[in-house]
Amino acid sequence: MKQFLKTVLACIVAIVACSIVNTFCMLMVIAILKSSYNSDSGHKHIKKGSVLEITLSENISDNPSQPPVSASLFTGRVSVNRQMALLDVVTAIETAATDNRIEAIYLNIDTPLSIGIASLSEIRKALSLFASSGKPVISYADSYSQGSYYLCSVSDHIYLNPIGSLEWQGMASEVIFYKGLLDKTDVHPQIIRHGRYKSAIEPFTETDMSQESRHQSEVLINSIWGNIVSEISASRDIDSALLQSYADRLSIYSPQKGVETGMIDSLLYRDQMNDMLASMLGENRILIPFADYVDLCSASSSAAGNRIEVIYAEGDIVDGTGQRGEVGSQSLCEALAEACDDDKVKSVVLRINSPGGSAMAADIIARQVSLLQKEKPVVVSMGDYAASGGYYIAAPADIICADRATITGSIGVFGVSFDIGQALEDNLGVTHSTVKSNAYADMGSMLRPIDRYEQKRLQSSVDRTYDRFVDVVAEGRNLSRDYVDSIAQGRVWSGADAADIGLVDTYGGLSEAVLLAADAAGLDKYTITTRSNSQRHINMLLRLFADNAQTADDGIALFMQRTGERLRRMARANNKVMALMPFEIKAL
Repeated sequence: MKQFLKTVLACIVAIVACSIVNTFCMLMVIAILKSSYNSDSGHKHIKKGSVLEITLSENISDNPSQPPVSASLFTGRVSVNRQMALLDVVTAIETAATDNRIEAIYLNIDTPLSIGIASLSEIRKALSLFASSGKPVISYADSYSQGSYYLCSVSDHIYLNPIGSLEWQGMASEVIFYKGLLDKTDVHPQIIRHGRYKSAIEPFTETDMSQESRHQSEVLINSIWGNIVSEISASRDIDSALLQSYADRLSIYSPQKGVETGMIDSLLYRDQMNDMLASMLGENRILIPFADYVDLCSASSSAAGNRIEVIYAEGDIVDGTGQRGEVGSQSLCEALAEACDDDKVKSVVLRINSPGGSAMAADIIARQVSLLQKEKPVVVSMGDYAASGGYYIAAPADIICADRATITGSIGVFGVSFDIGQALEDNLGVTHSTVKSNAYADMGSMLRPIDRYEQKRLQSSVDRTYDRFVDVVAEGRNLSRDYVDSIAQGRVWSGADAADIGLVDTYGGLSEAVLLAADAAGLDKYTITTRSNSQRHINMLLRLFADNAQTADDGIALFMQRTGERLRRMARANNKVMALMPFEIKAL
């Protein structure tokens, strides 16, 4: 048996060693190819009359430092996804508007978009700027989702496959409630919160939305959808009321109906679309892959000494360094401090895409933002969402810039404690005993319920954190404390409504935030540099050995994914004070 175990262990070690070597070799090849590609693309000659072909099949991310490579330790399988930073995408489109070599943009959208609404809006604004320069924007798709149609509606001509489809039914937000499940398993969540709209914990305590939660959700959804309808109405010259009625009645049930309503210009097969492009743009047109043009624009950026630093805060806010997809308080504070100490950095743009998380981590970051703001101008650019803790860290900035669809606010906190002791005993036969030196030495244990003294202490902690949150917002936004309290209470706002109540200064995306930062620092020439709060160097390399979880398209897999994410967040929140928004709107 000893010999057998030695053999098995040796085989496992050999497999792992071979996989590591194989993966490193593949990574080296990828790095060489990528380096060669970038070197060549920077010198590509774009001729006059070129057409940018944008497919958006690449992964577009706020944070360009996230590794585009994923690898499996045991299979040696490596996948590479072309990744572009949102700022680079927007900048390239804006550059193309004044580039006399670029004649038109062809939006050839044949894959579903996985971009948030606010990010989609930023790209759409850049396309609108290009169209206003007098150059045509032409769109074609086999099928349009609501998101891709919203993007393409800025086009001069919109074409659709004759057997394709156009989704048009409005927006919705769904909340899954777990109270019944918890009741069946004898798991008892004990909640302490401050803010009548702070509904992040309702799925564990209720079986339906509270009146306050339903109200804020309706206002938010209608605000975002209303803005989308308004923009499409202006671009396509279709009355907003008609567009709303089309969604209410599911009127766009066929491609032909899309043409009849004016949402689509014509129905063409792809070969016919190629002929149409030839007739509109000439037989000698040159289609330039958008990724090549993005690389070219990045390679030719200014090399001035003065810098505007873009720092990304993307994901749940957690204590410490954080992992991939998280905003670690320590990591982000280090990045902010480095920018503060760097004499070449004249202004900072903090890009936030976060639903919040740990209240303590958010307060630590907000403090560092405040220290930076005393030395240099700080402009916050809110992406798809900057809510709860995400707004907490934004409040001390000089200027807050958001899209009308940005989910923001949710100024409120909560605490939660799960009692699973009875569930373990009743369902698994697992019991426990406790020995302690003092009456509350086991406070925080998940094996017993909290008593009224512990609840009082937790409520005091939650109230104190809420008061601190309100103070940070009041001071940062130069608003009275009573007023902030009146618009807080954990309520979520759209960017449009947030601007009306003073939580946001101006509308705009990341590129507008950079311009505001340059103006605040009095810069005419500058270089845009990026700094990520993600783990770097060897930690980033080690993360490549984790298999990427692939999200299935079926409803069961999506349900499990969302449930797992919610449970993971709640497990992390156990016996902690959290500033976390109640829901997310991913995309259209």
